[in-house]
Amino acid sequence: MRSTPESSLPPLATEGQPSRRRPNRRYALGGVLLIHLALLTVVLLSRAHRPVPPPRNVDVALFQEKVPEKKISEPPSADLAPPVIAPPPPLALPPMPALDVVPDAARTPASAPAPAAPPPPVPVPIPVPVSPPKEVVASAPPKLFEECAESSDRNMVADVYRLSRDTQSVTDMRRRKPIKRVCLTQLDITPRSFREGFPGLGSMVEWFGLDIRFTVNIPETATWELMLLADDGAILSIDDENVIDNDRIHAPTPVATRQKLEKGLHNFRVRYFQGPGPDLALMLAWKKTGAADYSYVPRSLIGRPPAGTLAPIQPKE
Repeated sequence: MRSTPESSLPPLATEGQPSRRRPNRRYALGGVLLIHLALLTVVLLSRAHRPVPPPRNVDVALFQEKVPEKKISEPPSADLAPPVIAPPPPLALPPMPALDVVPDAARTPASAPAPAAPPPPVPVPIPVPVSPPKEVVASAPPKLFEECAESSDRNMVADVYRLSRDTQSVTDMRRRKPIKRVCLTQLDITPRSFREGFPGLGSMVEWFGLDIRFTVNIPETATWELMLLADDGAILSIDDENVIDNDRIHAPTPVATRQKLEKGLHNFRVRYFQGPGPDLALMLAWKKTGAADYSYVPRSLIGRPPAGTLAPIQPKE
């Protein structure tokens, strides 16, 4: 450790001797204070002489949703006058039809009603002799079957058979002999109660059979749709070939088929039997393929069957 020479240290104040540095510090503080006061005075004086700027207006803008507006062209005017918007043109209405009604204000006052004319005299009825009403006689339904005659226009020839109550098919007629022969014009016996029977067959309403033969003159070679409706069973044959099988006991039932037929005469045969009630029916109809509806075979195309195709009928004793 170095020792400090005594000559370099400041002299120490002895007790009872005043220090010589205190007055210097007081003067220094007073000078600093005066300098600050002078600077403050200068600043205040400079601000007092400075012009005060006018207050600024603060604009507050409120943001609203933008709505597109139609831009209106401003007319070229120096005064920027507001644009003039022309009113919309009036709507064009269609002309109203003229009314036939006259308004009440334009009506002429109604004239007083004319006095009613006296009623005409009532004529006195003259008695007229009245003849007694004629008696109405109910006409019998036309016969579907009649006795065959040479001059008859009924060209369908039918042999009639009596059948047993256990008959189930038209083929059962082969074991029996016909009891009579009748003729008819058309197979148009629509469904009906069996109690009505076939007009012309007398009391035969159940368990009988018909073997019907005739010819058809086909007008042109074509495919024909044939329909056979029966109650009970029936079979249609053309030129000894079965083309529709509607056999057995059943309700009125139609069965149809298509058959190509050459132009000319063809032998037709319909075997039919009626079993028990409650109904009976026998209808034969046709139509050319593509036609809308069925129709009966025209009578002008129907002819008598060849004589060799008919079985002999034993005369009644």
